[in-house]
Amino acid sequence: MARHHRTAAILSIGDEITLGQKLDTNSKWLADQLTTLGITVSIKMTVPDDLAALAARFKELAETHDLVLSTGGLGPTADDLTRLALAKAIGDEVVEDAEALSQLLAWFDGVGRKMPEANRVQAMRPQSATCLSNAKGTAPGLHAVVDGADVFCMPGPPREMQPMFERFVVPVLRTDRVVLTRVLPTVGLGESAIADRLGELMD
Repeated sequence: MARHHRTAAILSIGDEITLGQKLDTNSKWLADQLTTLGITVSIKMTVPDDLAALAARFKELAETHDLVLSTGGLGPTADDLTRLALAKAIGDEVVEDAEALSQLLAWFDGVGRKMPEANRVQAMRPQSATCLSNAKGTAPGLHAVVDGADVFCMPGPPREMQPMFERFVVPVLRTDRVVLTRVLPTVGLGESAIADRLGELMD
């Protein structure tokens, strides 16, 4: 029987986010998309570029959610640790993906540049994971199963992350619910006064 995706966790990765140097708009966009699809986002978490912390978060979130989405940490530099953290959470070795490497070489060729050797690391993936092609940049995404949960790792730049989500994540999602919300505009009353008037409706 196919597993349904009812609950999701969103993981935003990067020192630039935890230090407040960059605004995390990805988690808001993803939460909105998932809610529309009937999937409840129960936690959004920000984690610095720390291998042990990232691996632990992947593991614990996968144990308690049907779906884990991460953004960031897929670049070519030493502080881009998502692929290694995911491998550690799974208990996998990291291997080079031939198709991902071919796509990387083609991307650089398309912009008239030779691929720096440092970018080769972006073609690495946990052995049991699959790479997700990136039409807008050099960082392939990743899809793996961790403790029964689908885990998708996507690039940080929204112009790369959003098309990847729509192309690779949405078709995999299986939902059997609809999330309904209602907005009640108010004016002139404080929050506590409104709650008092709503009474049991607050439940």
